[in-house]
Amino acid sequence: MRKFCLIKPYVFIVLISMFLVQESVSQTLIHEFNFDSCILDDAQMNATVPTSSFGNPFCDCGPSGDAVYFDGTGDMLLLDSVVKEAFVNDFTLSFYFWVEDTNKPYNIFSIKKSECLDRDSTMAIRYIPISRTIEVDLIRTLGDRLSITAEVSEDRCWHHLALTKSGTNYSLFLDQDFIESKDQFTNYTFSDTSSVFIGFSPCTSTSESLFTGRIDELLIYDQAFNVNNLNSLNLNTDQIITENMTLFTGEGVQIETGGTCSNNFSWNPTVGLDDPNALEPFIIPPESTEYVLSINHGSCQVMDTIFLNVITEEQLDCDQLLLPKAFTPNGDNLNDEYGISNDFIVDELSYLKIFDRWGALVFETNNVDVKWDGSFKGEPMNSAMFVYKAKYICQGEEKLSVGSFSILR
Repeated sequence: MRKFCLIKPYVFIVLISMFLVQESVSQTLIHEFNFDSCILDDAQMNATVPTSSFGNPFCDCGPSGDAVYFDGTGDMLLLDSVVKEAFVNDFTLSFYFWVEDTNKPYNIFSIKKSECLDRDSTMAIRYIPISRTIEVDLIRTLGDRLSITAEVSEDRCWHHLALTKSGTNYSLFLDQDFIESKDQFTNYTFSDTSSVFIGFSPCTSTSESLFTGRIDELLIYDQAFNVNNLNSLNLNTDQIITENMTLFTGEGVQIETGGTCSNNFSWNPTVGLDDPNALEPFIIPPESTEYVLSINHGSCQVMDTIFLNVITEEQLDCDQLLLPKAFTPNGDNLNDEYGISNDFIVDELSYLKIFDRWGALVFETNNVDVKWDGSFKGEPMNSAMFVYKAKYICQGEEKLSVGSFSILR
């Protein structure tokens, strides 16, 4: 195993048509470059040749353990040639990246031949600083090219990219958002002389620069993830995981975040925090308050918010059990689960039952904290209308609530 130097610094919606949902499949992680403990090689040990480093890429803090930093002066990693075989059949390529703006575009990941005049059977993932975009480029033969472009938000420092292949269809996701799918129509193979690079391309021209930024958690699976399971790769770096909620006066909540590499962060306001200098404080808000977490990485700043709604027991309305009129279980970590929003009014949940439009029971729970993920018997359900029925106890009285909602995919 090779190591490198360590530097730690709501409306009612009627849906007329049904949409097909990609079948859920079991993915196997075949290559894992997580760079933890500053080790470059494949943690799955399916790449037998040790990863080679050129220049002086060094170890830095990442979304999960250690990451690799490339300083733009020739740092690169060369992976075992067996890795490119993973991109012939169905796959998911997933990695976290941090880009720094330069005057010219640069390659983050590429599979290319050393003979730059021959651009057949190449794959490149590039960052274009002037437009703040990621460009995925696959060239099978001259004139047979597939390109997908995504805008890189300035609201984050670390970004998550996933590129999937299912059959001849390629899909790009950025920060858990689906960007675009395109069909290559024919299968794709790489030349025996192609190499797999991180932070480099052997065909870098005078109009391009070398990668300046960080890479972490580069994972390759043997199947295409869909929008429903892609969220399992989300590390929520620099983000508040705790959701907006309603509390009674005097109650508090322990904040949970996805972690950060920065020691320079602050909360505003600080009222109600047990420790204003903690990343994950315990908060007892004196009134309804929106709290802002600011994280400063020096060259990059991030902000995230949480709203804590405070009510008194006199404001409690036992007849108003709140459930959404629609939800979107698409794996983007937003509105992905269906359940009772104001669960603070529920002293005891007898049951929450969900039925499809034919009256079949598809979900049931008596735990107010358990939400529905939009699946039945492990399979995602199509866009459609559903009915819920909930029986619960509030302030000693039994209540019944019935309503309808929709799944949107």
